[in-house]
Amino acid sequence: MNAFRRFVARADEALAEPVSVRSLAVVRSLVGVIAVVHLAPIARAALQGSTYHDTFHHRYAPWSPELGPGAFTVLLCIGVLAALAMAVGCWARAATIVTTAVVGYHLLQSTTHVHNNRAYLFAVLLILSLGRSGNAFSIDAWRARRSGRPLADVSPAWTMWLLRFECATVYGASGLSKLLDPDWFGGAVTWGRVNAQVAMVRDSPLPDAVVELLLDRSFHTFAAKGIVLTELFIAVGLWWRRSRPWAVATAVAFHVMIEISAEVQIFSYLGIAVLVVWSDPAVPVPRFPVLQNRRMRAVPTSRTTP
Repeated sequence: MNAFRRFVARADEALAEPVSVRSLAVVRSLVGVIAVVHLAPIARAALQGSTYHDTFHHRYAPWSPELGPGAFTVLLCIGVLAALAMAVGCWARAATIVTTAVVGYHLLQSTTHVHNNRAYLFAVLLILSLGRSGNAFSIDAWRARRSGRPLADVSPAWTMWLLRFECATVYGASGLSKLLDPDWFGGAVTWGRVNAQVAMVRDSPLPDAVVELLLDRSFHTFAAKGIVLTELFIAVGLWWRRSRPWAVATAVAFHVMIEISAEVQIFSYLGIAVLVVWSDPAVPVPRFPVLQNRRMRAVPTSRTTP
């Protein structure tokens, strides 16, 4: 019992420790742009009179209110504007909350909208809305400095750790589910996807040797195992300092390959953007004694970001 209490006390201290929000601020800006990319085409179609109301749909959350086409279109336009404000850090906290609400509402209005990449976007937005990512690299921070009352660019570490946990969990859950699926681990899934697009693969600019390799069933037996092990390595490697650079580099290459070979909407961009939260120690900026003293009065100084 005493050991458990000591563990809880240490965990509580680590999660409450003030750390830099600069890495979260970069993630906020990138995710704001990604939210625009996600919402803008849907809003454009709605402005032209095409919404999900016009096709068969089943609400994922029947208890949620269903807006009419006009109100739904207005909501999407508000979401795009909020995402733009979030990206530049103008009223960042409020803009992030509004963007989260719009993305979440759209996600839940039809089961056809529930894709893993959109659910991941909503989860990341929700975590960002809980923190103080607007205190750095933002119009809010610039205005505060101009007024002589700079914002403290530190915040309790739990937001950072929550986003890190979410990031690692995506790779771990994906890799583990594929590991336990004999069709995936055996290569049947990747072979089926390529076999369904034989004409596209043959017409691609890839060298003939690569095309023949992709169309070889035995290649997928080994390639699928490589994909699974890559995801599991990323999920585990992110948690240790020595393996973290290799895990991040592997994840970036992994997302680039996914973007080239498959249609995954915003997932590749989002996956790379969220990796910034693992930067250590955060994103460096020059320190000025006057501003640092003011931050110290606002929020206690912290040790190096874990």
